[in-house]
Amino acid sequence: MDGTLLRLTEGRFTSSAVGREVDHLTLAPADLSEGERLPLVLHLHGALSSAASLERARPLYEDLFRRGAFPRAVVACVSTPTSGGFYLDRPDGGAWETLVADEFPARLAERYGAFTATALVGASMGGYGALKAAFGAPERFAAVAAVSPAVFPGETPDGVPSANLPSVLGELHRDMGGGTGDPEAYARASVQGRARRNAGRIRAAGLRVLIDCGAADEFLLHEGAAHLHSVLDELGIHHAFRLVAGAGHLGPEAEVRTREAIRFAGAAIGAPAGGGARKAKKTETLRS
Repeated sequence: MDGTLLRLTEGRFTSSAVGREVDHLTLAPADLSEGERLPLVLHLHGALSSAASLERARPLYEDLFRRGAFPRAVVACVSTPTSGGFYLDRPDGGAWETLVADEFPARLAERYGAFTATALVGASMGGYGALKAAFGAPERFAAVAAVSPAVFPGETPDGVPSANLPSVLGELHRDMGGGTGDPEAYARASVQGRARRNAGRIRAAGLRVLIDCGAADEFLLHEGAAHLHSVLDELGIHHAFRLVAGAGHLGPEAEVRTREAIRFAGAAIGAPAGGGARKAKKTETLRS
């Protein structure tokens, strides 16, 4: 044994969901034994990134694992595009949400066996994708932790202020249905729309939800996070909401916040079979 706690493995497969080859990275215990069943964490990368996001986050997972704050688990990230991707299933293109939420976990199960539980962790664009997937199929996931998720303070194509649509966020808004002005398509692609449509299922599943955003986010994503928080409150969906005073989209606080998201997801999938009582909904304002 060379002292490695979590071994990083590269992989590639041809996806039927998106019709092309995709690459991925996987972290698993270095001493994984044959037939050992583990939980899964799907790590969703942000915009203009790739599966390499998991390699950068590896020290956080390893440190928490070493401290006993993260369970024995498989952690995996698949590369997806930003433009033309955005974790959306596209009628005229690749089904990127299906890839991440369905096909990729199924591929991983072929290698590691059936997983005991699955959680999602994502930042920025990955936070949007993680929340959307979790709210779309809450029975399949134990937890979702989203850091600075790309969520808008509006629920219709015309309901999002232009100030909240700079650069790549404007592309996301357009591809969600904002470009066509189709409110039904937009609701299907919206995190808030998924929450409204599936509120009963989310509550019944006991899905654990963490939304964390800096209060000084350069892209105004804190406004979307606060809006989502109010919608979840309205729907009676238990969640933890953290608005970190003084924190931006990246910056020195980002690592601490990502670490907490990983710990949150790990606590959910590492719980005894059957879990415990659902956590009460909680609002926290943290200061840097």
